[in-house]
Amino acid sequence: MSKYRIPNEKSKYYIPREDYLTAIHYSLRYPLWKQEVSDIANTARGITYDKDKVQSSRNYDSTFEAAIRIEEKQHKIQLVDDTIEMVGDDLADFLRMGVCYGLTFEQLKGKGMPCERDKYYLMRRRYYYELSKKI
Repeated sequence: MSKYRIPNEKSKYYIPREDYLTAIHYSLRYPLWKQEVSDIANTARGITYDKDKVQSSRNYDSTFEAAIRIEEKQHKIQLVDDTIEMVGDDLADFLRMGVCYGLTFEQLKGKGMPCERDKYYLMRRRYYYELSKKI
């Protein structure tokens, strides 16, 4: 976690350390949620014996369970996307690559990000601040 600096209490976007780290890790799960949504879409599965108990209830509906899991993941994805759009404006794609996929400022600059370091880090701090309020 050394690449993330915890905001100072005098900072405009100060949040407690635990909330800040939660927002960081929440954002880094974004690609996993996207992958899970596409993986869950196949609901025609047989019984798997990799768990201690096998579901044997007649009332179990795998399609309903899959739909619930997809809805939960899509809600989380939408929360992150909405926060990025709110904070990022015209730099939303670069902010998404930075906070969700872990790209550094130098990597983003190499991909053509038009802003400088101070603006990007301020935008990133604001994103974590806003996300921590929504989580």
